[in-house]
Amino acid sequence: MQLEARLRAFAALSRTGSFTAAAEELVISQPAVSKHVAELEAELGTQLVIRGPRRIRLTPAGEFVADYVVRAEALVAQASRGARALAGAETGRLAIATSGTGMYLAIGPIATFHAAHPRVELDVQIGTSEPIVELVRAHRVELAIVGGFTAARDLESETLIEDDIVIVAAPALARSRPSLRDLEAVTWISREEGSSTRAAFEAAWRDLGISPERRVALPSWEAVKLTVARGGGVTGISRYAVMTELAAGSLAILKAPGWRVRRHFSIVHARDVPLSPPAERFRSMLRDAAAKLALPAPGRRARAQPPTRAARPHPAVSRASRPAQG
Repeated sequence: MQLEARLRAFAALSRTGSFTAAAEELVISQPAVSKHVAELEAELGTQLVIRGPRRIRLTPAGEFVADYVVRAEALVAQASRGARALAGAETGRLAIATSGTGMYLAIGPIATFHAAHPRVELDVQIGTSEPIVELVRAHRVELAIVGGFTAARDLESETLIEDDIVIVAAPALARSRPSLRDLEAVTWISREEGSSTRAAFEAAWRDLGISPERRVALPSWEAVKLTVARGGGVTGISRYAVMTELAAGSLAILKAPGWRVRRHFSIVHARDVPLSPPAERFRSMLRDAAAKLALPAPGRRARAQPPTRAARPHPAVSRASRPAQG
């Protein structure tokens, strides 16, 4: 069940900002997108798009129409998901997405959900926070787990758990207790642009007055951890993403003067669009898992609060922990 082609083309164009990107999203040709938008403008009798050499801008009329079309697209997608779910409570499909570090929080709930609802097809996409949020906007996924707090008029963002970003290194390097100048000289391994974790620790560099010159970007956090464990450098990473390695002794936390970087993991979904029954159940499992993870060890204070719906970031969140599109 979909909106008609002209509206889908205009919605994709308003989201992506270019005819080429809209064509890629819809898997049609660029001339087809142009034709659909031109026909919609002709029907409405007004210009919706100002065409530039690389990017487009919406006219005031275009912004007005886009607001309604994107919401209609969300409602149609949700109606389709809900109808399938109601046809059989234990069947259907659930599409979710998570950032690379968010996956370490999602693994347990994914396994729990599949065990409880084996006939519900799970579609899980992994990427950096910025494109993951765009999947929610495009209604390709119902829920996303991202680092930081996403504030946008078309998205609902719920704080899941507080996180520390720690510097980790091979144990021998961590024991040396390097100075800030030493940290500036080592190689920093990270994910590519668009990672909220990378944005957070790069903001910490600026706060500490260091500017490392040797940097390597890798396509996954598993690759980052393996490279660091073999002595290839250091990284800043969610504490939850390295719990196994810290316990095994293959990585160690490096104590750096003045380093204290905190952010939240958040659950993001489309605003004003009810979640399907499978998505509601999965969100509940995420909350339960996060609450258990945040419980303090015996004799220790809790480091994070149980997840709550939030209107704004916690004061302790690093200013760069928001995904760039927020």
